Amino acid sequence: MAAAERTELDLWPYEEARRLAERVGNYPPEREVIFESGFGPSGLPHLGTMGEVLRPAYVRHAFKVLAEKVLAETAPGAAAYRRPSRLIVFIDDMDGLRKVPESIPNREPTARYLGQPVSRIPDPFGGCHPSFAAHMIGLLEKFLEPVAVGYELMRSSEMYAAGRFDGALSLILARHGEIIRIVTPTLREENRAGWSPFMPLCPACGQINSTLVTAYHPERDTVEFSCERSFGGAHGCGFKGEQSVLGGKAKVQWKVDWALRWHVLRVDYELYGKDLIDSARLSGQILRLLGGRPPLGFPFEMYLDEEGHKVSKSIGRGVGVEQWRRYAPIEVLKYFLILNPRRARKLFLESIPQYTDEYLDALRAWSAAKEGARRNSPLEFVLQSESARRFNSTLSFGLVMNLVGALGTNDRGLISRYLKVYDNLAMPDPDTQDLFHELIDCAINFYRDFIEPTKFHYTPSDDEREQLRALVTWLERNAEASADEIEKAIYELGRKHYDKPGKIFSLLYRVILGQERGPRLGTFIWLATPGFVIFKIISSVFLPVGPLTDLSNEEREALQTFLRALDSDQTNPVSTALSTIPAVLWNDVLQRVRQLDAWIPRSPNRPEAEQLVYLGHVARMSYVASR
Repeated sequence: MAAAERTELDLWPYEEARRLAERVGNYPPEREVIFESGFGPSGLPHLGTMGEVLRPAYVRHAFKVLAEKVLAETAPGAAAYRRPSRLIVFIDDMDGLRKVPESIPNREPTARYLGQPVSRIPDPFGGCHPSFAAHMIGLLEKFLEPVAVGYELMRSSEMYAAGRFDGALSLILARHGEIIRIVTPTLREENRAGWSPFMPLCPACGQINSTLVTAYHPERDTVEFSCERSFGGAHGCGFKGEQSVLGGKAKVQWKVDWALRWHVLRVDYELYGKDLIDSARLSGQILRLLGGRPPLGFPFEMYLDEEGHKVSKSIGRGVGVEQWRRYAPIEVLKYFLILNPRRARKLFLESIPQYTDEYLDALRAWSAAKEGARRNSPLEFVLQSESARRFNSTLSFGLVMNLVGALGTNDRGLISRYLKVYDNLAMPDPDTQDLFHELIDCAINFYRDFIEPTKFHYTPSDDEREQLRALVTWLERNAEASADEIEKAIYELGRKHYDKPGKIFSLLYRVILGQERGPRLGTFIWLATPGFVIFKIISSVFLPVGPLTDLSNEEREALQTFLRALDSDQTNPVSTALSTIPAVLWNDVLQRVRQLDAWIPRSPNRPEAEQLVYLGHVARMSYVASR
């Protein structure tokens, strides 16, 4: 492998793939490279779960890239990369349920099964699956479906019951004393006495967490035990007896179980969380005792929620993939998960816009790069067959979201027209158009769920009202101003009224957007159009209620027809409205709209027809404010 190749492809999956190639280089030709990830089906899968599956998949993909695109057929070590591989997602459904997750329905009935393996607990979601574990596995499969990753599921309960682990279990039983000496010094003092590698399944009550091993019989593959421990909310039934450890009648404690899986499946690569560093070290020691070699991998940092806590499925804390897909393209999630895993990152819904904009920047760079450089982009691991390959727009997701918030509408067509003023998206580029529309839909969803409920109406002081009136006057006189000119005008206005000119921006964010912060205002006002911002300021500050508060149902429908006409026919909306509204009703609504004339400044150069359209837009804002 040439040094130049290492320099060219230096993302962390390539580095890991090279380490792995050195490990498997001397394997027999028929031996596969085994990647593993685990999932405990005691709670709902979340985005942390997806990271545990996708990250080894990224290394597996890097393995293929180095084989197919980088290494010459005759290069030393090339055969190691061309070796077949598998990604196993191991489901520990023999694990006993310690507590009922907060996100699970029917929690009280499910609590009766605490301590039993989740593969034997009834489905709490209405019985649509054979067991608690089966339901979670179904959710996991649905969860992973959008990211197009190749993997195979392997269930602990099936492996134990089918005898796939029996040989290794006999070996663990034979060397139980040495394993106890490895593990017990790492336990709390109160947990050391009586600790055993084995957890027999009680034949009387079905619990696995409450059994205590009292004697070992390696010569007949059995242990003696009593069901007497209290574990979380589970209590032993008092049964005592001798039982085989083979055929699914017992499982091993999870640190031993980890080593067991590595040994039987001959795992070569597995990543694990930072909180499992000591456990991985212990499992590696046990594996060596069994005659195996620990897999490669490294500890990744935790995902944190908005409060800085570790994302946890056991208490239902985390983000679901369906939630993510509602607010951002799935590729953004995959992009987030390939970022440096050794760095802790916050992972909560309100952080999605930031990661979306980072992904759009990466996509622009990727589409502009040559083929060779694209191999070293994170998007080599992110893009799927149906993914957009380009985004020929300077739009940011943050800007789209702020426009949606300011317009206060879910009309994708209307939002698109405003955005196309900002950037020429009419070009025949299907990828850009598709991603553009997806971003609008995601922004609308995010606005509805998170931004709209937090918006507030700000009542400015008399001095602030004069500042707003001055801005309205400037925008009226400079309707064709550029974004930079608008930004400069706002700054100059701030200079006249504040010791620090930037303070005026807070006022404008509160009045225009109903929030404390926002985008660069010059760009935003230019995009939303000065006319729209004028309407927004006037309707929310100078016309908080107005003459549209007591409309009848018929009048309200007529007004809405007029407002729809403003959107559909910019040249002659009055005629469009008249064609569908009865004349008597229209005259009443028109009279109401014209009353707005007395509330707002009027440009002396605006023709009567334009003024009516202008008033119609103000009526839209007044009507929304009055509801």
